[in-house]
Amino acid sequence: MREAARLGLKAIAVTDHDTTAGIRAAQDSAPQGLEVIPGIEINAAALDGADVHVVGLWIDPHDQALQDQLHILRKSRIERAKSILALLHRLGISLSVEDVLKYAHEDVVSRSHIASALLEKGVVATKAEAFERLIGESGPAYVPRYKIEPARAVQLILDAGGVPVLAHPGLLKNLDVLPILVDAGLVGLEVIHPSHNEAQQEFYLSLAEKFHLLPSGGSDCHGPGGKDEVYLGRYTIPEAWLHQLAARR
Repeated sequence: MREAARLGLKAIAVTDHDTTAGIRAAQDSAPQGLEVIPGIEINAAALDGADVHVVGLWIDPHDQALQDQLHILRKSRIERAKSILALLHRLGISLSVEDVLKYAHEDVVSRSHIASALLEKGVVATKAEAFERLIGESGPAYVPRYKIEPARAVQLILDAGGVPVLAHPGLLKNLDVLPILVDAGLVGLEVIHPSHNEAQQEFYLSLAEKFHLLPSGGSDCHGPGGKDEVYLGRYTIPEAWLHQLAARR
């Protein structure tokens, strides 16, 4: 939060995957003048099995239906991690749940945490190697993740008083899911994202206009040294976009 204020950001959204545990701490520690938007990023799956991430902005973190579903998602992450560790054990790689939980918080365990543990143990030279050789989709220790339907994710966010936004559409295999989400009540579409080049930004801005969606975006920051080294302030949205999204709460 201090770094966001130092960079001159006026607002920042906390949208962790499948948990709202960090929102209160972020709001309590935010310097004056920095708006902290309570949010969530829900992992869902399209009909073809592809990952679909739906961001919720200005949600009520105390909404019971949302928390019940997030609890199921978090529990499934633990079970998936255990299954991956069992497959790694068959490959002769000894890794415990405790080894992985050193890198995870609030039991939101991901393959990234397992990759960190593999790196610490010297099994791989980089986290990327862990995915490529062991736990990626084509790896011998890959286990599919439990996911909900994207339309269900949109509805959960709406019911929690939030603004649902389709995250990083450029990472989707196809956009067949977009009309389904629009019918479910989708409000926004991420236009600005580290994975989108300038041509893609223009394309998704026109797509937002076509489907009467509001443009959104951000840095998708995963912390220092995290995902693709993208950090705060590298990708921002016009203030007008923020006001338009806020008006749809």
